[in-house]
Amino acid sequence: MTEAGNGAMLRAGLRVFGHSPGSAPDVRLKSVLPRVAVLFALLCSSGLAQYSGLSATADGSSVYFVTTLRLRNTQEPRNGKVFVAADTVTLFRAHGPEGVAPGTPPCGVSGFQDYTSAETSASGAVALQYAANSYGGCSFPINTNMSQVLTGAAEMELHGITRLSPNGRYAFNFLAATLRPWDPFTLASIDLQTQVKTPVKGPAISFPDSVRLPSGRGVADDGTAILGVFVGGTTGGRGYLLRPGADPQLFSEGIPLAIDAAAAHVLYQGTAGVALFDLRTGQSTLLVTDRQAFNFQLSNDARRLAYIQSGQVHVLDTVTSADRTLSNDAAGITALGLSGDGKVVYAETSIGRLLKIAVDSGVTVELIGHTPYISTTFAAQPGLVTTLNGGGLATAAIDNQPPYPAWAGTLTMWIGERKVPVIGVKPDSVTFLVPWDIQAVDGTVRVQAEVSGEHTPFYYPEVELPIYADSTPRAGAVTRANWEQFYVGPVSPGEIIHVFALGFGPVSPEVPEGAAAPAVEPYARLAQPLTCGNLDVLYAGLTPYTVQRIYQLDLRIGPKVGYQQFSCTVGNSAPFIFLTLNVAP
Repeated sequence: MTEAGNGAMLRAGLRVFGHSPGSAPDVRLKSVLPRVAVLFALLCSSGLAQYSGLSATADGSSVYFVTTLRLRNTQEPRNGKVFVAADTVTLFRAHGPEGVAPGTPPCGVSGFQDYTSAETSASGAVALQYAANSYGGCSFPINTNMSQVLTGAAEMELHGITRLSPNGRYAFNFLAATLRPWDPFTLASIDLQTQVKTPVKGPAISFPDSVRLPSGRGVADDGTAILGVFVGGTTGGRGYLLRPGADPQLFSEGIPLAIDAAAAHVLYQGTAGVALFDLRTGQSTLLVTDRQAFNFQLSNDARRLAYIQSGQVHVLDTVTSADRTLSNDAAGITALGLSGDGKVVYAETSIGRLLKIAVDSGVTVELIGHTPYISTTFAAQPGLVTTLNGGGLATAAIDNQPPYPAWAGTLTMWIGERKVPVIGVKPDSVTFLVPWDIQAVDGTVRVQAEVSGEHTPFYYPEVELPIYADSTPRAGAVTRANWEQFYVGPVSPGEIIHVFALGFGPVSPEVPEGAAAPAVEPYARLAQPLTCGNLDVLYAGLTPYTVQRIYQLDLRIGPKVGYQQFSCTVGNSAPFIFLTLNVAP
């Protein structure tokens, strides 16, 4: 929430809290949203892209991708799923969320979160990546990356990230000990015809160096793989060729991005830009110097390089250096996939269109039209504002004013069957208020952005949003009577302090959802009495002017001195420890 969001009410500043029968002397109430931001982090969301990991087939006839969107009139789960787009869009693989299996050891991995990407091959083999769950209690980030390799004959389940050769004969598995990119890792080459798994020697690294997996094709048709090491404390890196039974071969001073099918050329990012290294001659050719260009994809024969520059698709001939701009999309291109033969580019726009572009002719076909999208990976706090990233949600930014309605432009936000206040919407995000009394199911709520697309097979975007709610009220920022923030004291007996908090429940009179808390009587006080040991409660209710469910407690320190925990109760609820302060005489 911002000052602009609350308008004149926030700019009003201090207000005087008047007497009521039997009350203490006047206590100032103040709008504190800038202060509350210090302690209550409003977690913005991020997650899968609209069409993650575009992977075109060798002949360009179709493209695989991952999205949380659901096809219309289906009951697909709301997590990441794998789809195939050709003349139509069809579901390829789905798996509903699944928690950690009973008996999983500490720091173990099991269950299922989302499919995250797919990689195709000419043989029809597909490598799917997914994220699993981890059993907690660890002091390090657990590696939850998992793979499924699907062939016509078998399905392999592998821990780690697995990449395919263009011909589908070989897979290469990278298994990191943790999610820290400098921790130990193991490498293995897999012959998919025999399913024989052979260990591969990798480069030895130590902190602050870190591993970089290639963004494009990482395995050649003979099983040769590439791996990058970013050199900590510098802007450079090293590229390695990896083969079973051989030591890692250093071939470039840069981070490898892709290898061709014949293991003859490697695309890499160097200090001067993106270059193509000829493994037979040892010569490099600088291809792209624009540091803002991204999403580099190399054809199997290394003749064509596709990438995004200034929001449009470029295809460069690596022999002649001729560079063509293939797209002219007003919304801008955000991701692409190049077919193995280099003849077709699939491109995603910022409003969720999926385009198929013939490289030779430039003819463009729209496979999916404007498709709104939202994503999330972080938990929201009941009563506070949260933001979900996305795409295609609006044509321009819209900022609502309190009292906030449940819509902005053509978008309406829902949590379950309940419309919720929309603070504002941008083309790539929506900000809304999570009701303070929202009821989660297994720790999540269903959030839907009701906003129509155009020529899309997908339903309104929706996600399962994790909800974090404390079991007891939680103190946030603490200030003295003059609004100077402090932490553990010292404070003096008789001193008045202000505490801002979450989780105190209903108030009376209750404030309409999306409206600001009253700044004059009747104030929105707690519906049940608050009592605290060694504290006199002068005011307990919603912070005036705020739309978020932030409570303000005005407390006078009692006579007891010393470093102490303050226990409180609300109505007949169980006591809870609310504050820890040093009270000095």
